[in-house]
Amino acid sequence: MSQPFPDDPFLRGNYGPWPMEGDMHDLVVDGEIPRELDGTLYRNGPNPQFAPRGRYHWFDGDGMVHAFTLRDGKAHYRNRWVRTLKFNFEREHGEALFGGLSDWTNTDPRAEGVFPNAANTNIIFHGDKLLALWEAGPPHELDPQTLATIGPYDFNGHLLSPMTAHPKIDPQTGEMLFFGYSPFPPYLHYYVADATGQITRSEEIEVPVST
Repeated sequence: MSQPFPDDPFLRGNYGPWPMEGDMHDLVVDGEIPRELDGTLYRNGPNPQFAPRGRYHWFDGDGMVHAFTLRDGKAHYRNRWVRTLKFNFEREHGEALFGGLSDWTNTDPRAEGVFPNAANTNIIFHGDKLLALWEAGPPHELDPQTLATIGPYDFNGHLLSPMTAHPKIDPQTGEMLFFGYSPFPPYLHYYVADATGQITRSEEIEVPVST
């Protein structure tokens, strides 16, 4: 059974959970939006759907993506949770089942073997794909228009590790450069994806241990 959220500094103010998904069209505008502003700004951040088990850290919350669209002088807004395996598993049971960054051992036995990718750290649009990122796992692809979760994305089988949540885009070539760090050998991979989103380079980097 879902419990009320505790009085925690990571669950108050700007960190406070927002319990709803929705769409708002043709928002009231104070003044006038320049017609030259045309496009969508995406934001992603942690937003737990259930009260946490034990101690909570704001890195633990489920990813929620927000889309702010300006078009033809009008403003629109949409938000959706990223439907990860973790999110769907907890929603099925109606409560939080995973321990968090401050309390990894406090995981319900029912969640054993379920990978807790929260997809909550960053969001990028590259190679015509909208990807919600988390440092310790693969990205999740979303529909850029509806924000519906398509599923985990592995670059057509070429992603051999987790993907950092903070890739870099070369402004001249459009290439995306990123790494993946794993607790299991080989611990570190380096990747380059071209402007179309295809991985063109993948290398293992030798490090003695995972740190």
